[in-house]
Amino acid sequence: MGADEWSALAGVSSTALALAAVVVALVAFRSEHQRARFEGARALHHDLTTGEVAAARKVIGSLHYGGFGSSSAPVDWSEALTSYFTLLWCFERIEAGRTALVRGVVRSSDPRNKVVDYLDALVAWHVAEYACGFAIARRKFAEASAQEVSDGDSTSGFGRLLHALQERGLVDRAYRAGICAGTGCPCPCHQQ
Repeated sequence: MGADEWSALAGVSSTALALAAVVVALVAFRSEHQRARFEGARALHHDLTTGEVAAARKVIGSLHYGGFGSSSAPVDWSEALTSYFTLLWCFERIEAGRTALVRGVVRSSDPRNKVVDYLDALVAWHVAEYACGFAIARRKFAEASAQEVSDGDSTSGFGRLLHALQERGLVDRAYRAGICAGTGCPCPCHQQ
């Protein structure tokens, strides 16, 4: 083999190694990107189930299931209203995060869709629970203060999230954002 042949072989080998490096880098990038998307979905769920939001859930859950204000302590409606909006804004963040994840999906068979599936599975029962819980809390606020809660903008994110999960068949279509159908509502609070 002459010098020209060795040079050509070295050039082909260099090109093949460079292409292999690009493929490895692309696979590593896609894997890290997918991991970051899953971590983002997990962080949204974590926000819903810990800290300030978890404390707000306790208050709104007590309003929902009737325990709020049942002790001899006076009802702190200011705390309840703060909890109400804290929880609504958390669902708004989840809906915004979910929307960003959905926009990153090119087609239904896209593996990135697994991240949206994962997030939806994590939050679906929470959304169903609060579809009724928010409606009952709003009614109790109105009864206590003789005025409606001004929450239209704050509930819109929750409503979009509820609708998206209903479209996917993960939340019963009987739930309505901000409206409780009473005995027709599938929430466990009406099954007692």
